[in-house]
Amino acid sequence: MTCKNCGNEMRDDARFCPHCGTLNGPDQSAGQAAVPAWEGPEDGGKKKKTGLIIAAVAAVAAVAVVLVVALGGLFSNPKKQVEAAFVKSAAAYASAEERLGLPDIQQWQQDKAIAQRMSLELKSINSDLVGMDLSALSGLGLGLSTNYSGAERWLSYNLRAYWGEEELLSLRAAADDAKFYFNSPQITGDVFYGANTETLGVDLAARSAEDAEEIKNISFNVFDLIDQMLEQINAREMEKAVSQANKALWAQAKVKKTGARTMDINGADIKTAAYRVTIPEEALYQYVDDMELVLAAMNYFSIYEEMLRSAGLPQDEIDNIMGDLDTLDLYGDLADSFRDLVDELGDLELNVCLSGGYVAAVEYEGRVDGSEMKVSVLMGGSGEYVDDVSVNIESPSLAIDIESSGDHGLKSGVYTDETTARIRQFGSTLARVTSELTIDPKSQKDNLQWKLGVDSSGLSIFVLDIKGDLTLEKDCISLDSEEVSVRAVGMEVCQLALSYYVDCHPVSEPVSNPRLVTQMDEEELMAMVLDTQERVMVWGNEMEQLFLTRLPQELLWDLMSVY
Repeated sequence: MTCKNCGNEMRDDARFCPHCGTLNGPDQSAGQAAVPAWEGPEDGGKKKKTGLIIAAVAAVAAVAVVLVVALGGLFSNPKKQVEAAFVKSAAAYASAEERLGLPDIQQWQQDKAIAQRMSLELKSINSDLVGMDLSALSGLGLGLSTNYSGAERWLSYNLRAYWGEEELLSLRAAADDAKFYFNSPQITGDVFYGANTETLGVDLAARSAEDAEEIKNISFNVFDLIDQMLEQINAREMEKAVSQANKALWAQAKVKKTGARTMDINGADIKTAAYRVTIPEEALYQYVDDMELVLAAMNYFSIYEEMLRSAGLPQDEIDNIMGDLDTLDLYGDLADSFRDLVDELGDLELNVCLSGGYVAAVEYEGRVDGSEMKVSVLMGGSGEYVDDVSVNIESPSLAIDIESSGDHGLKSGVYTDETTARIRQFGSTLARVTSELTIDPKSQKDNLQWKLGVDSSGLSIFVLDIKGDLTLEKDCISLDSEEVSVRAVGMEVCQLALSYYVDCHPVSEPVSNPRLVTQMDEEELMAMVLDTQERVMVWGNEMEQLFLTRLPQELLWDLMSVY
């Protein structure tokens, strides 16, 4: 049939026209114009399409109902709300770290490729501290460089002491798979003396009729030991294990919404939604057990045992040594301390406050070791969420306050941080540690400033002030500073120069003139010993002359009297 009002086709049993909304009723006469369903009987001649408006509102309401049903589990479940806030808060801090541009050093460890260089040099020293001229000591320095490639199984290690342009002593070690070498230009000349560590026991046993059976089993490979160590301290695996332990702990938690609170969050009045989080005692015990397993991986007991076995020690002696090491189980002792704490706490009850979808505060109040204890962690405030954080731990006699603020999220493009830690006893400040850090990642020159200070009772005890050039790139970190100032009790102690560089591109350093000691005959061994002794004596005389020439007599005799 057709609609009598608009003429469009519609079903015979339709009550309303789907096109214009006209009522298809039996009371409509053939000669009378149909009245649309959305028009009132007295409309003054104007069509008010309220029917469409009602239909639209109904559609919106239907969608809203669907969303409420779909998301009701999130918005009606306090536990999910708190969990979502913790996830959002963690993501905010991770995002701030990414903006700083730090390289993925964990990946470097997994790739087993890393190179480092560091030097620390004395630029000047305050002679007034000892009442004599110490300026001659300027230029003394230490340098260290390491290169490690686990994939190619080689490493190098160089340590040098220098005084201006004069090199005092250089020590070098290198490993090429199972061959390990040592060299010092002052002691061994240009020769790298070494041994094959995998055949060390057999080589030594062939030279000695005595104790041959006891030493022939000495065999190890330094790269195998390093691989074992890196496997046990795999940062990503540890993070995964910690994450699993956290999830298991949270699964046992009970959360109840307690209302709304207006709180002072790092200097800003913030309206928050408050929740009561209860973690059962049994879940805490399990969490301590899980974390003990994670930390136990860093005890290296299996590596120690493998090293002892490689050294050829009998198993009974290894068992005795490992038994003694078990008494030094620091992580186990720490876990036991936490179990004792759980015994005392029972179920852990925390007040958690949320604001803007983030965690704004976590509070604990109860008895610990027989004393009332209050702990609060406040995050966020008037600026970006990650910019402000504070921690307060308070007991009847002792309190620790830590406050950190700045542009941690690099909103201005420059990372800034001001952190203060105070230790108070009965309301009076015993000590205060302050840190002021500025990093401009977009600049390559004079872009780092860091000042660390310690004071007590208003008296400055120690101040370290560093200004320099910091480079943060995907594959390297570099720091160069000619301005490192050290002050103590208000007096400048010295000025230092610091340089540090680390990347994931190790450079192989060739071993020149290698000699395996285990393949040398008796005559060659004796020649090596005599040559080494002679070089040591020559080096000692050169050092004595150098110090006699450069140092004032008064300072020289004072230094000699110490030794």
